Amino acid sequence: MKKQMITMTAALMSLCLTACGSDPVNINVSLSGDTTTSVTTEMTVAETTAAETTAAVTETSAAAAQTEVSAAAQTDPAQTTAAQTAAAQTTDAAKTACPYSADDLVGEWVMTGTFGTRTNSLTVRKDGTAIMRYAGGGTRSGKVRIDTEDHPDGSESYWYSICDTDNTAWISFACDKQPVSQINSGQDGGMQFVRISLEDVAAEKMNNLTFLMKSLSGGAVDLATNANETMTVDGQTYTLVTDERFAINSLGKAAFERLVEETVTGAEYTRWKGILDESFRISEPDGSSYILTSNAHGYQSFETGSGVTITDQTDTSFTATTKDANQIDGRGVAHFVFDGINWTIESYEFQ
Repeated sequence: MKKQMITMTAALMSLCLTACGSDPVNINVSLSGDTTTSVTTEMTVAETTAAETTAAVTETSAAAAQTEVSAAAQTDPAQTTAAQTAAAQTTDAAKTACPYSADDLVGEWVMTGTFGTRTNSLTVRKDGTAIMRYAGGGTRSGKVRIDTEDHPDGSESYWYSICDTDNTAWISFACDKQPVSQINSGQDGGMQFVRISLEDVAAEKMNNLTFLMKSLSGGAVDLATNANETMTVDGQTYTLVTDERFAINSLGKAAFERLVEETVTGAEYTRWKGILDESFRISEPDGSSYILTSNAHGYQSFETGSGVTITDQTDTSFTATTKDANQIDGRGVAHFVFDGINWTIESYEFQ
């Protein structure tokens, strides 16, 4: 750099000594020890002198500015430290900013590939409360929070964690694409849930109630039984239940009791529990369940083939009406409430 400045200065001095008037001059500028570049510049002596003066002033101003900055840093190191701290905080804030929240999971979820059968299901409420319902029986509740996992390469991953009252997570789902339509627990998938609509929930519960009405109609309609295994009690015939749809708990009354509990609530639960008790008998030797198959009578049916329409929706209730109707019953209408654990039918009618 110094050599370049010396060479340039020598060239300018030579120009001042030999130039006359405004005739153009040739200047050879040495840029390095091995390279020489010939630059032809049309400049008058006055222009050359002005350029040299401007360059000198610029260099002096830059040096002064640098000196001022250095002095400020030396006289007030706190300013430098504060600036560095602010920069670090900004970096940390950018690193920890999370695009996910518990609101991503609000709604209804069910295990993949098993909707419509006995399976685990999950409800997440607007306040972050989550209720897991297990196919084998029982429930577990908690609150959803977002957890962060740091990786050796400096990257981060996020998890929807459901925590107990002591803030201990008992299950976590990897945060992924938004809006969230599927969640997986664990790095390798684990439990997989898919989001379902309130219309799906309503149709499933209506179908459950239709099944109860058919099965407990005295004819065990749509229910697998063994006609060769019967018992007679008080002049009524009861037939052995063999339907494997209830194999999770038992092949009979216990499974029906769970179905009633998960389908209806309030006065309807009391009514259907009474019908259930009248419709089943348990054999003493092995505990097998026998269902009433005499004195058959008609039953009603929710036609959910084309889905349902949801109206009057609140955080804890809604009404569902079947889009299809049958010639005898018309359209089925059911009023649902959230009982703290599940959506259940509080009342229903056919129009």
